[in-house]
Amino acid sequence: MDTNKEFLMVTKWQDKGCESCRNLWESGQRPQELAINYDLHSRLHKCKECGTYWEQHERYADIIDESEAKKLYPDAFFETDK
Repeated sequence: MDTNKEFLMVTKWQDKGCESCRNLWESGQRPQELAINYDLHSRLHKCKECGTYWEQHERYADIIDESEAKKLYPDAFFETDK
């Protein structure tokens, strides 16, 4: 497993993103959705407050770094990379 992914998965909830985006997830809402990966059955979100990328799966959401997000959700970055 990629060491960066290992770090993200063991990071405590209170250390992920910011209070604003954690509160959105905890209340059943979500940060802004940017893209869907149908093969992985997942969605990419980004917090407007802190800029953290979140990957939403069927039963949970976790932070994802920008380089991984670009690999898995290239359409979300198409216009901003020009």
